[in-house]
Amino acid sequence: MRSGLFLTTLIGLAGASHISGAADATWGAVSSLENGMSPYCAGGQFPDPEWIAQDDGQVDIKGNTLTYSSTSQAPNRSFALDLKALQPDGSGKVVGKDDKNRKFYLTFDPGSGARPFQMTSSINACRRVFTPKS
Repeated sequence: MRSGLFLTTLIGLAGASHISGAADATWGAVSSLENGMSPYCAGGQFPDPEWIAQDDGQVDIKGNTLTYSSTSQAPNRSFALDLKALQPDGSGKVVGKDDKNRKFYLTFDPGSGARPFQMTSSINACRRVFTPKS
């Protein structure tokens, strides 16, 4: 019985290691509107203008926290959020809130470290893509 409990605990800890063992990373990133299109996303269906210019910044991952710090003159696009909801392969969607308590979502493909991710908002249909600088 003890060996079964020990094995179950060990398997549980191994499954959680993708969170606690995630490598810290820092990289420069460029944020731009997906497809670089209209200031009104979804073909002008939504009246809220979206910042269409490129936004330069830096991504920092420390433990389970991702922080994006904007370095351009765009409206403040800095944010921080928890990455615990990502799958063991690094993929998934995480939820954050802006300074007005509105939700936004970051979506990651599988992987780790410097890689692209997408941001969508709860208030419009715009999607921004954050791409590592080369």
